[in-house]
Amino acid sequence: MSRRFGGGWGLLALLLDPTHLAAAEPVRTDLPARTGGSQEITDEPPIGGAPIPAQPANPSTGIIRYDAAFFAEFQPTTAIDMVRRLPGFTFEPGDNTVRGFAGALGNVLIDGQRPASKAVLLEDVLRRIPVANVEAVEVIRGGAPGINMQGQPIVANVVRKGGNSTVHAGELIGLFGSEYDPGYGVRLESTRNSDRLSLSGALNVRDEQQYGSTGKGEQIRRNDLGDVILASGFETDWSQRQIQANGAVEYNSGPSLLRINVGGTTQDTDQYDFLVPWSHVPQTTEGEVFTNIRLDQGEAGIDYEHVISDGMVGRVLLLQTLERKIITADATNALAQQRSEDEATRGESILRSSLTYRFSPTLTVESGLEGAYNFLEVNAALARNGAPVDLPAANVNVKERRGEVFVDTRWKFTPRVAGDIGIRYETSTITQSGDANAERTLSYPKPRAVLTWNLDGNLQLRGRVERTVSQLEFRDFASQASLDADIINGGNADLRPENAWEFEAAIEKRFWEGGAAQLGYTHALVSDTVDFVPVGNFDTPGNLGDSKRGQVALGLSMPLQRLGLQGTQLRFNSTWTWSELDDPYTHRSRRISKDAPLSGNAVITKEFAGLNSTLTLEDSYSKRETSYRFDEIRTEHWDHFFRLYWDWMPKSDTVVRVMFNNFTGRPRSRWRTVYDGSRAYGQIAYHENRHIDALRFIQLQVRKTF
Repeated sequence: MSRRFGGGWGLLALLLDPTHLAAAEPVRTDLPARTGGSQEITDEPPIGGAPIPAQPANPSTGIIRYDAAFFAEFQPTTAIDMVRRLPGFTFEPGDNTVRGFAGALGNVLIDGQRPASKAVLLEDVLRRIPVANVEAVEVIRGGAPGINMQGQPIVANVVRKGGNSTVHAGELIGLFGSEYDPGYGVRLESTRNSDRLSLSGALNVRDEQQYGSTGKGEQIRRNDLGDVILASGFETDWSQRQIQANGAVEYNSGPSLLRINVGGTTQDTDQYDFLVPWSHVPQTTEGEVFTNIRLDQGEAGIDYEHVISDGMVGRVLLLQTLERKIITADATNALAQQRSEDEATRGESILRSSLTYRFSPTLTVESGLEGAYNFLEVNAALARNGAPVDLPAANVNVKERRGEVFVDTRWKFTPRVAGDIGIRYETSTITQSGDANAERTLSYPKPRAVLTWNLDGNLQLRGRVERTVSQLEFRDFASQASLDADIINGGNADLRPENAWEFEAAIEKRFWEGGAAQLGYTHALVSDTVDFVPVGNFDTPGNLGDSKRGQVALGLSMPLQRLGLQGTQLRFNSTWTWSELDDPYTHRSRRISKDAPLSGNAVITKEFAGLNSTLTLEDSYSKRETSYRFDEIRTEHWDHFFRLYWDWMPKSDTVVRVMFNNFTGRPRSRWRTVYDGSRAYGQIAYHENRHIDALRFIQLQVRKTF
């Protein structure tokens, strides 16, 4: 069998006879794989029937290979469907709150490399890869020669097939709710591969009601004694129109690989909130807020890689993103008429170069440089009853020039113990002009050490120590009014990035055929914590000194055949978060703003092989975020969101999905405790409870592959 990025330990068992195991593959010693190329493994025994994954028989590697046939029972259509079915793996699309290119990417590789993109979502990149072009998906635990883990303890690697192929796909989506006009979506995809050239692209058009955010409810305001002082019905209506296109070109000349990525999005969102007077309540009112958000975004990236000599690879990356967002809002109530206008233009340019040298099959060193230029131009205005409201830092230009040098060492100390040790050092200069002028230079060393210990083929321990520096949200440098949320944030020219020392420990256990359980704990000592601070009469994101944050993460993937439920799989991922910060107003310990105590999801899937169908029930957990502002405590709460969907494959090239979304009518609430002045004095003006029951809706989706 031909394998790209071959190697690792791949043990496959027969689906109908799990006692037969494939022989282990040799440890990989090749350079990072090239698109269109493959490594021939001549010592692999033939395997008959539909394979299922087994655990590595030799604990000297943490790589588990899942052949494409493993995913057949789940009826996947693209690579993202396969990644989401990986046992013991949680898909992470990326984190733009981390500075730099590498740190902001997700935890999925394509032929051993991360896509040269930030604005084009990793999910969209994986959706461009049809199942027919996927040979296998590898789960890499603790690192492998030729793989830069970027400090992540576990990543997935989508291994594409070589050779010539052409695949086209079309997808139609209809959304139907009890109210409002139906929404629709159209997606077209095309992929063409040859030995040297690969072309792929996707066009996505959607015009839909945001049923999960649209609904009816009430808003009730009470004084501190519990008496109703204001009550009304509340309705919100969200709709969105979007056109998105992205594509990629890859050319493999043998020693060199050139990849070009482009993408663009235009999006228009309308939000209409209004209070409806109640005739049976004397303390009632009416009002409305209409908000329009227009977003235009584009990105282009060039990634060139060249094999310089045996064991040495050079890489150069150039990435450019541009974005323009315009927000206009009009609000009317019994007291005032308000209008806010906000226009922000931002861009990021990244130039990154690296050199990777493999000293031996167990030792790889990568070093490089990264330079970035970021800019933001904001013009914001607020008027109340026709008169302008003076906002601090309403018109601001922000520029950042940043440089980073890095060295990463990936070393397998023993057959069972591997380490990823590196350090990055960055320095940046931020200048601000306009209504507020400031300039400062910041420097941060960012060491990292990750250690992986394979006790046996089924049990792995992982540890990590790392200093992280968050990405500054330049939009926080300028004022912004959100009339729909009834808040105004002032700009802060003195904002510094949050940084933390993170300590992580995790244990992973593989069991049965395709079962995995993970338990991890992360403790962070945070400096320059970003939270809300007062600026004049407004709140603004600012730095509040030191804090602590802890997270417990639990994940489980479990096939239920041994419990008598054939073709059934249970998956869930849960993260519990706690944090501790000294409140700047009350000087009491509290949680960091917007730290959700619990997040995660649970999925159970049942296969009906005779009907070529699968039935899936999914629950996105209830989520709660609390913000501590100058004169109020505000909590946003989203209840459980349930989906039940049936996938039917009438033909091998056609998949039909019927999905019942939010069939429990997910409530969404906003709770406010508003004070008469600063929270430091503890004088409560009122408590407010606003909630809606979001609309239930049905989604019909048909996908055809040509």
